[in-house]
Amino acid sequence: MHRDPMLLLDTLLDCSGETTVCEWTVVQDDAFVEAGLGVPAYIGVEFMAQCVAVHAGARARVEGKGPPLGYLLGTRHFNASVSYFEIGETYRASCEELILDGNGLGSYDCKIILGDMCIANARLAVAEKEQGPDL
Repeated sequence: MHRDPMLLLDTLLDCSGETTVCEWTVVQDDAFVEAGLGVPAYIGVEFMAQCVAVHAGARARVEGKGPPLGYLLGTRHFNASVSYFEIGETYRASCEELILDGNGLGSYDCKIILGDMCIANARLAVAEKEQGPDL
């Protein structure tokens, strides 16, 4: 489970079916802010991964289970049209579950949106493992 300073998302906006959308606002004292610039775009992969974690936790809750342990295995085709997420701006991260097999290996199509524009996207490969009673 993420905790400050690594808890990057502020709000769950929607979690329905195969899609989850979360939101956050960049503030001056965020963990990854570079003074005068904002949060580097490559940190977008972590925003996306945390959205996937929210999705997995919500799915597990519906199934009557605890949140799974999640591992980011890799990122394919990360593309960002901005260099930094600007201080004071509010962004949305979305993930769409493409596949999740019986072994917990999954693939998600992820986006970061500012206003009505997709400013970053990637496909994330993840592994999920149900937590044991001692975790």
